[in-house]
Amino acid sequence: MTLRAGQRIAFSGHFLAARPDLAARAARAGLHVDDAVTATTDVLVANDAGSGSDAVRTALALGVPIVDEYSFDALVLAAA
Repeated sequence: MTLRAGQRIAFSGHFLAARPDLAARAARAGLHVDDAVTATTDVLVANDAGSGSDAVRTALALGVPIVDEYSFDALVLAAA
């Protein structure tokens, strides 16, 4: 998986980094940060894909890939 500028990303759950910091990293990579998972979301960042949260359930139902915080960091670095 790769991230490209213009893709839409959402965050769900608790992270080691503060959510505003994650959103800032995403914005610097040219990603659009959404408040919720929708049919236009390209990636959900969630540290617990088995949490059963609304965002995770929606992502699974829509086929949106789910990555954890570490994978997100690696993808953003690779996109730079």
